[in-house]
Amino acid sequence: MNKPRNIAVLAVLTIVCAWMTGCAGCNPEPVPTGMNPTQGAETGGTTVQITGEKFDMKNGVTVTFGGKNAQSVTVPSETQITAVTPAGTAGQSVSVIVTNNGKPEVPVTLPQQFTYTDATPPTVTMNEPTDGTVISEYEDSLNVMNSVSVSFSEPVNSDSVSINVAVAKTEDSMSEPMETTLAGTVTGSGDSVTFTSDMPMRAGRMYTVTVSDAADMAGNVLVNPHSFSFSITSPERLDRYRVQEEDIQEENGEAALKRIAARPEIFDDPEMWKRLVAANQDDYIFDRTRLSVGQFLWIPRGPAWGDK
Repeated sequence: MNKPRNIAVLAVLTIVCAWMTGCAGCNPEPVPTGMNPTQGAETGGTTVQITGEKFDMKNGVTVTFGGKNAQSVTVPSETQITAVTPAGTAGQSVSVIVTNNGKPEVPVTLPQQFTYTDATPPTVTMNEPTDGTVISEYEDSLNVMNSVSVSFSEPVNSDSVSINVAVAKTEDSMSEPMETTLAGTVTGSGDSVTFTSDMPMRAGRMYTVTVSDAADMAGNVLVNPHSFSFSITSPERLDRYRVQEEDIQEENGEAALKRIAARPEIFDDPEMWKRLVAANQDDYIFDRTRLSVGQFLWIPRGPAWGDK
């Protein structure tokens, strides 16, 4: 009597096993074997080709990079997937996982990782002096400073950095600059560079610094030039001057008198050295060829000397 029942149970079990075997075959695990390229920008948007076998063309696949879903995933064949990377972190290598969307879902990790590369240009974060600085305290009006510094948001190649320094007179200056730009060299390491001028920066001048072309270690270049300005006020004009060692240490005589006449507090003009000679030789025994440290010089001014 139990024979028909046993036959029925056996038939049901056979059907179930056949169904399970067939279903498992409907959605096999994907077999990803490689991808190209294996690196791309941190901002995402890199199109990656994934190769392998058993990719689900009917239901599609899900691809993740470091746990983030890829964009625009397509399955043109059972052996190829095209996916667009999401954004990531520069320098980070992440796992890439492929999952067929049909049931059951079995995630499979690629043997390769995807590395995010730096795609962000550097920016200027600080400069010294700061923009708008007015320097009014210094010891030597002809040699106030000779360098400026610039810091960036990340390390840059100092050889790539271009720094232009424009020179203009201040309102209180008695003369126009002889050169409208200041030559110099750029050095640095890490995220900061220094511009050192060939000639000292002096009083009575405004300096406008423009930074451009700075490239980071990945080759990303500063998008827009960065500019800042600072000025050095002229000192109070003198009627009497004490000769300093720096005035005569290079060369005495006419050369020393020209350096003195060029001082912003004297005439701001080296060619007016002859006025120093004329004024001082009338006042005392004056040897124009031999000045001495501590010697006083009268600084003649006024309409009698042709001043307006």
